[in-house]
Amino acid sequence: MRDTDHNKEILIIGGGIAGLSTGIYAQKNGYQATILEMHDKPGGQLTAWVRNGYRFDYCLHWLVGTDHGTFNDIWWETGALDEDTIVINHDTRVKIKDEVHGDFYIYNDLDQWEAYLIDMAPEDQTAIEKMCQMMRDSDRLDQFEDAPGLRGISDYFQQVVSAGTFLLTLFRYGKKTTQELVDHLGFKNEKLLNFFHTFFGGQDFSAMGFLMMLGWAHAKNAGYLQGGSFEMAQRIERKFQGLGGKFLFNHRVIEILVENDRAIGVKLADGTVLKADYVISACDGHTALYEMLKAQYLPAQIKQAYDTWPLFSPLVMIGFGINDQIISECHSMSYIRKESRMIGRTPVREYSIWNRSMYDEVFAPAGKTTLLMQFESPWELWEHMEGTEYLDEKEAIRKAAIALLEEQYPGISNKIETIDIATPKTTVRYTGVYKGAYEGFLPSKDVLNGLPMELEGLENFMMVGQWLFPGGGLPPSAQSGKWAIQKLVNQEQKDFVVM
Repeated sequence: MRDTDHNKEILIIGGGIAGLSTGIYAQKNGYQATILEMHDKPGGQLTAWVRNGYRFDYCLHWLVGTDHGTFNDIWWETGALDEDTIVINHDTRVKIKDEVHGDFYIYNDLDQWEAYLIDMAPEDQTAIEKMCQMMRDSDRLDQFEDAPGLRGISDYFQQVVSAGTFLLTLFRYGKKTTQELVDHLGFKNEKLLNFFHTFFGGQDFSAMGFLMMLGWAHAKNAGYLQGGSFEMAQRIERKFQGLGGKFLFNHRVIEILVENDRAIGVKLADGTVLKADYVISACDGHTALYEMLKAQYLPAQIKQAYDTWPLFSPLVMIGFGINDQIISECHSMSYIRKESRMIGRTPVREYSIWNRSMYDEVFAPAGKTTLLMQFESPWELWEHMEGTEYLDEKEAIRKAAIALLEEQYPGISNKIETIDIATPKTTVRYTGVYKGAYEGFLPSKDVLNGLPMELEGLENFMMVGQWLFPGGGLPPSAQSGKWAIQKLVNQEQKDFVVM
């Protein structure tokens, strides 16, 4: 691989959004980047697959940065957004049907949602108005453009100025949970308290995450990209390869090679050794640290994170191809049952069904519909399941999922043409993500700060991707790729190029 007459070479482990971003900025800044991807297609968890003409999308429902801000810049720079990309901003975020407390809507338009909440709970008008105003203000808080360690005083000053009044909210609730925020604002209405607790109160969900998520949507800065995950990944791959980047599919890395505390290359599963000037891990963080680097160069901060920080619970996704045009009450429906119901071995009280064919024609043939059902299922249930036991569990899920779907859409069973089930084992098999935690570490009041991109004592190596940032997701993953190349360019005392 090495060519002394060529630009410095970078090996990037993983072809998900972080690896693709890293590769694009590397090519723009004069490096020769090669992405090593264990799967046969780009995107990592930004993926979708087709079964009998129906497309089942694993990832993209909404994307921060579709209209403005630092993330928006990154999407244009990486090709995720282009002149032909259509952004859809839904009026309604989700309709919730609770067997005990009735229906509840979350609207993306905060003016509409505020009026809806006040009508439901007039006794909480003051608390509702304060909360919704915090959400509106949250869109003013943008992300830093430059990597940690490369920011000046002026960058921090600009951050303070742009945040405006939301800075006070950040100081007051930055380390609070959503439940603590709701309690502090003094909500009283029982139905409202129930929905806040059910949807945002569990697992110490961050108050900032709650406020900013709905603030972005209100500002039309968290829309859906028509075409979904597959089309977005394809656009970014074309950008990377158009810049001269190399993509090697079906290349699984098993070891990061180190000499004299310097990363010099990688070893593949088939024994092949590839060398380069830099190695950047854009794959699963736990795999890179504990397997590829054999737990060497492991700082206490990172070890503590993987030992103690909570993870997102894995998901089971059932895709239905329906031989009919189905119009749902809302494109995104969440159901909360009075009692848990067994879906296979998983007790399920909450589940969701998306009708993505209502707003994007790529998901089903004309006159037909793709429905996606999803619920959480703990990794411990799946970790050691193999062979016949695994197949039997998928069959049990199939039967139970059809029964649930029939409850919501009577008569639909006879119209099902295709069923596809993706389990936590599926996610791990195709992406390598640790314990099936699709977005890494769960953000909470005690888990907000990111992990370092560089490992003390190991040169010419960096990590990028969602495992560096509690809450994970596509935007910080892509941003970390940009930051990695900023750091390399700074080390070599060159000017960073984005276009």
